[in-house]
Amino acid sequence: MKIILLDKIQRLGEIGDVVDVNSGYARNFLIPQKKAAFASQKNIADVEAKKDELAAMSQDALTQAEARAKDIEGSECEILVPVTEEGALYGSVGTREISEAFTSKDIIIDKSEVQLPDGPIKETGDHNIVLSIHPEVSVEVLVKVSPE
Repeated sequence: MKIILLDKIQRLGEIGDVVDVNSGYARNFLIPQKKAAFASQKNIADVEAKKDELAAMSQDALTQAEARAKDIEGSECEILVPVTEEGALYGSVGTREISEAFTSKDIIIDKSEVQLPDGPIKETGDHNIVLSIHPEVSVEVLVKVSPE
């Protein structure tokens, strides 16, 4: 399915690019999130006319994300979890628990911003976690997983 991008999307393209993507990705994510539109002649002309305005909005979002990253950078939280007698965790610590731990410290982090490439945390100790605040802005924080 051919679409025109209304926002810069990592690994896909810049504002105004006409790209071919899977129809499910376009209909279920890009178009509802207002990151893209169907690539009709009318939409292409509209995007070309509004390209500077869309670029300014995208730059504004990037500036806000960088300011937020500066506030969050170097933050840490502690999560208390039940452990077995051998010290192994019952279950694991995932994105939701990390998000809630930071929110309780008045640092608002959405669980979708927490990046756990190796899956949930399954052991106690200090873990450096990457938060993806914006496609171009990431920040590293410390999560301490301690036994209750």
